[in-house]
Amino acid sequence: MTLFRPIGLEWFTKGFWKVAEPYGNAPDTIDQYLGVPKGDWSRDKEPTQRYGGVQLVDGVYHIPTKIGSGEYVQKAITFDKFVQMDFAFVVASHPGHDEAYARLVREHKPSAVYVRQIGDVFTLPQFTRNVLLAINTPMPSNVNYVKYHPEHHEDYSYAPPVNHNVVKSFLTHIRLSPDYQFWVIFERTLPDFMFKMHGIGERDGVISNDLMPQAIKDSAFVWHVKRTGCGGFVSRQALACGRPCIIRKRYCYEYYTLARDLFEDSVNCIDLDLGSINQNIQKIRDFSEPERHTQMCKNTADKFKRDVDFDKEAEKIRAFLTNLLKR
Repeated sequence: MTLFRPIGLEWFTKGFWKVAEPYGNAPDTIDQYLGVPKGDWSRDKEPTQRYGGVQLVDGVYHIPTKIGSGEYVQKAITFDKFVQMDFAFVVASHPGHDEAYARLVREHKPSAVYVRQIGDVFTLPQFTRNVLLAINTPMPSNVNYVKYHPEHHEDYSYAPPVNHNVVKSFLTHIRLSPDYQFWVIFERTLPDFMFKMHGIGERDGVISNDLMPQAIKDSAFVWHVKRTGCGGFVSRQALACGRPCIIRKRYCYEYYTLARDLFEDSVNCIDLDLGSINQNIQKIRDFSEPERHTQMCKNTADKFKRDVDFDKEAEKIRAFLTNLLKR
C-alpha cells in the first residue's frame, strides 16, 4: 500500500481539515501542516526550501523526512489530486476529522472504505464502525476494530546506560502541570542528579526528532508524569530504549492508554502513586546505583520486547484491512 497525506489550503477551505480548529484556525498552524513548499518544479532543479529536497512527481509532493538516523519520504497530495486518484481506504487519525472524512468519502470516494484511527485522544466513532485502536478501552459490540501499539523508528532500541543520575522530561509545558510540584521536590532533594526539561516552552530546549533516540538513551530515567495519560509515544520509546520511566500510573487508567499494561513498578518504572515522596526518592537513589540501574534498563527493554510484538500486530492489521476490502 501507498500512504498519502493532505497538503494545500483547499483541504481546509473545503472543510475537510480540522486540525487547526482548537487554535482558532490560526494561519500559521494551517500552513505548518498544509503549506505547499515553494520552489521551481522543473526537471532541471530540485527545490530545497522549507523541507529540503522536495520533489513534485506526477502531482505528488515527495517530502524527505528525517527520523532518528533514517529518512523516509512523505507523499503529500492536494485536494484536486486526491479527487483524481483511486483509494482503497480513507483513514481519519484526528478526532475532529470523523465527520469530515466520512463526508469526504461519501461525496468524493464512495468506493473507498472509511476507517477511523483512535489514538491518545478518545472519542467513540460516530461515522464508521471500522477502527484502528491504539488505546486500551472497550469498544461497542457493533464496532469492527483491531488493537495495536503505534510503531516507532528502529533507532529506539536498547543501549546500556552511560548515565545513572540523569532525569529527563520531554513533556510540553511541564511547569504548568499541577504535578510540577513533584518535579520541584525531587530536583531539590536529589542535588547529585541532573534534571533536564526538554519540551515546548521548557528551560532546556526542544529535542528534534532525529536527536530524540540518543537523548533518551543518555538519560537514566524518563520523567513522564503526564496527566492526560502516562502513555504516548515518549513513554513507549523510552521503554524500547531500556530507560525506566517515572510515572503516576493512575493516569493510564483515567485516559485509557495502552501503556497501563506495559508498566510495572520497580521493574520498568517508578510509580509515584505507590509510595510517599520520601519512599520514591529513595527508590530513585536505589535504582540509580550503577549495577542495579544497568540491570533495570536491560529488564525494561526485555519486557518491552515481550509485551509488544510489532510484526505480529502488523499481520493483525493486514488481516483487518484485507477483510474490509472483501466486504
